[in-house]
Amino acid sequence: MFPKEEFSIAKKERLSHWMHMNMWKIGLGLYCALVLYVSSISSGELPKTGVIVSDKVIHLVEYAIMGILGWGAFGKRGSGFPWGLLAFCTCFGIADECWQDWVGSGRSPDVWDAAADAAGAFIGLILSMVFWKR
Repeated sequence: MFPKEEFSIAKKERLSHWMHMNMWKIGLGLYCALVLYVSSISSGELPKTGVIVSDKVIHLVEYAIMGILGWGAFGKRGSGFPWGLLAFCTCFGIADECWQDWVGSGRSPDVWDAAADAAGAFIGLILSMVFWKR
């Protein structure tokens, strides 16, 4: 049997390993929830920043972040382009556009927003592949 101190250290190491392996997955899940939450807010209720930015740029950046989180969660292990992650982010973007219409937030779905989502995810994945150390 392990002495109580060694057991406690082993347990802490396992928990630390689990957190390290899953923090990107947890982050991706929380980020997806945040995207859906923000999509549920009507455009009139969104905070005004005083800076005029195209909503396509916002979509691009939003999904580039999702692509980076997806790469951190699932893409680091494989070789080649992570087509599955791009498909996930693209499908999530399409579902997000449908979600806006479904929840009745006064915002309407836009195919060009979904295209900007897919482009942003692609950019985020490419940046991750180029700059992330394996």
